[in-house]
Amino acid sequence: CKNQFLAQLHFIRTPVRIMASPRRVLQLGFIWFCNLNGLTTFCFSSGRIRESRFLFCYRIFHNILVMILTIKFLMDFWHFSADSFEESPLVRLAAITYFGLVFLSLISCMGSAHRRQDRIRNMITKLQELEDKGKSRNYRVPKSRKRFLNLLLIVLTVLLVLRLAVHAYLNVNRFRRGIHNPCNCFLSECMIFAMNSLAFGLMLEISRNWWRLESGLRMLILDPEPLPDRLTHLRQLQAMFQCLIDMMDEVCLVFRFVFLCYLMRNVWSGIRVGYMLVRVCLGHSAIESELEYLQMVFVTCIQPLMFSLMMNSLTHTTDSLLEDTKATIRGLYSRGNGQVERRMEWFSLQLAEQHTNVHIFGTYRMNRSLVFDGCSVILLHVIYMVQCEYTSM
Repeated sequence: CKNQFLAQLHFIRTPVRIMASPRRVLQLGFIWFCNLNGLTTFCFSSGRIRESRFLFCYRIFHNILVMILTIKFLMDFWHFSADSFEESPLVRLAAITYFGLVFLSLISCMGSAHRRQDRIRNMITKLQELEDKGKSRNYRVPKSRKRFLNLLLIVLTVLLVLRLAVHAYLNVNRFRRGIHNPCNCFLSECMIFAMNSLAFGLMLEISRNWWRLESGLRMLILDPEPLPDRLTHLRQLQAMFQCLIDMMDEVCLVFRFVFLCYLMRNVWSGIRVGYMLVRVCLGHSAIESELEYLQMVFVTCIQPLMFSLMMNSLTHTTDSLLEDTKATIRGLYSRGNGQVERRMEWFSLQLAEQHTNVHIFGTYRMNRSLVFDGCSVILLHVIYMVQCEYTSM
């Protein structure tokens, strides 16, 4: 009876072990989203990353299709908005600039995905290995930190659903009104969003692993019954922290052109939205083509602006990772024996001249202060554009 009961208990517990957590399901979903958008050529199989020849061929076909549809969308949009462009040279300039930035963003996404595919795959593999190591040693992410990261992941999913829903609504609305001209910017916008989401997901998992290791460091030093091989564990923790620091530099290197286009596109998106709102709401321009143009501006610009707020919140968090760990080390400095203190001194020296900042070509640091700089630039240029066409509005 006892053996039968244990067998039944094992049968009940087995499905619980193999069930994936909601976070893991969302992560796999975003990997497949990157596959569908022709960015990554690997997939997860039996818990491991495997290259796919089919995805490699699909990426080439998808990238060519995206460029063709984007050019077609530009031509159709230019024809439909001809009246607005004739009335306002600034509207024409805004459209030319924006589509130029879209093409630059697409080229940066395709180029980074093609040239840095191995590095992206290696970063995901390392993060998976670090997570497994931390869990095997019972290192835990603090609950408040875990809630914050899970919230960001949920908001990212909501923004993706919003992107798909807005495009579906826009196309259905066009066909109902008899305008049989589909919105061909769907694939290009999804590709740009997928590449930004891939960078976002890597930084999010770096933060998660960092906080897990930090809790392991506290646990190792404050344990009332220290492990006999505590120095070995400290050396391993030191190596894992260094791995995450190097990985953050790798993210900045792999996605540097993507981040640059992301920054320029967000600033110009804000300028377009602000100028068109002033033009339509305060001016006398309410012709159908201009209202249609305003609708397209919201479709292509609002979601990237919302994503930028979330991205800057995460990059502000990664900025403070190293400083928080330095403060933790100073607080734990006198808790160990002589050998542990020397190891902690060496660890402090190792972290002293390093950083976990997210930067663009080492010039712009992506954090919350950059949001205020961007808002001031947007406001200033909206005022300039309104002044230029104030009499015609």
